[in-house]
Amino acid sequence: MKLTSFTPEFLAENIKPVVQASNLWQGKKLILAIIANPAAGGFTRPKVAAMNQAILSDYRKKAGKMPVCSAVTECCVFKTEYAGHGSKYAEEILNRIKTDPEKNYLLITAGGDGTHLEVQTALAKAAFASDKDAELIRNNMTLLRLPFGTGNDGSDDRTLDKTLERFIRPSHVSLQRAVKVYYEGRISHDKKNQRRIDKYDSLDATPPWYSFNIASIGIDAFVTYMTNKTKRIMPGDSYQLWVDLACVFYGFSFPAKTVKIRTFDKDGNQLAEISSPVEFALLGVSGHRTYGSDHRILPREDCFCTVKKMSLIRKLLRKSEFNDGSHVDDTKYCTMGQASKIIIDYDQDILVQMDGEVHLLRPGCYPLVMEHTEPVIPIIELDSSTIYKGAEPYKR
Repeated sequence: MKLTSFTPEFLAENIKPVVQASNLWQGKKLILAIIANPAAGGFTRPKVAAMNQAILSDYRKKAGKMPVCSAVTECCVFKTEYAGHGSKYAEEILNRIKTDPEKNYLLITAGGDGTHLEVQTALAKAAFASDKDAELIRNNMTLLRLPFGTGNDGSDDRTLDKTLERFIRPSHVSLQRAVKVYYEGRISHDKKNQRRIDKYDSLDATPPWYSFNIASIGIDAFVTYMTNKTKRIMPGDSYQLWVDLACVFYGFSFPAKTVKIRTFDKDGNQLAEISSPVEFALLGVSGHRTYGSDHRILPREDCFCTVKKMSLIRKLLRKSEFNDGSHVDDTKYCTMGQASKIIIDYDQDILVQMDGEVHLLRPGCYPLVMEHTEPVIPIIELDSSTIYKGAEPYKR
């Protein structure tokens, strides 16, 4: 297939008229800022890029038949070049707002879940560190996450056309909460296990960490780590491959021992306590969430899930259930529920992941805490949406 000329600059030029069809910024100075990863599959994979280009052109035509409601006065493109670059750009944009609080920014992330995570983490850290920054983020910034990666579980919708609907159909701004992840212990420098520590790169990233989709420990974090490692060598979607391989190899790398997990509601009341070897445990920002390229791990309203250790044969036979969401009916092994906070006590190595970012937890780290934050990131939701995704409508 012929290579397309779909670039971050082309995206900026053609999404601008679509944005202007929305009335969310009527009467305001709106600056369009795009933080794009040019290496993301939405730009580089010919078939995907051509499809995105066609969708964008179609929506530009639709918007052209509508009145200009929100005039874009400036358009900026920021292209990421290394891991963490998205966070730097988000901080730069926040600093620009501080110098001129009259301006409003629509911040569009065009990349995979890693790009979305970097930008949102920078904004969340700024908001939780400063009430003034939090107010600027709430009132002068709106985030749109385009599905330009491989998995696209952390984007606003799984396809570009469904994402762009927010500009041409009645929509509103909501504040999205996050899952904050931190530990209350201290990592000790263990020379005996330094090779493993270096491999999983746990010591250079200091918590708190944030997830805007799902945070988890266990086999799925191992799958995520191996998928990320494979993608650096061989681009593409290798997640399902590693799901299959992890069923066999995960237990050798991380033998499951008894873990104690306590769940709590938003008022701090304990809801449940689980004490068992587990395959994984997770807390989502809300229910109705996926990971690993649309694996329906939280198919209903429940935002907490843990699965007890299974035999190899059982894992191989039942792994499809974690794709379609039918695992929720297996009450012998699977525990679902509501929770605003979970506390995990363990004395073994285990991997933790937040939206694709993976770290190794050592025995000295525990207890590990995952908890919902206050709503903080302004996003766009369709008025017609009936599914709660952890965001609260916000009146500016």
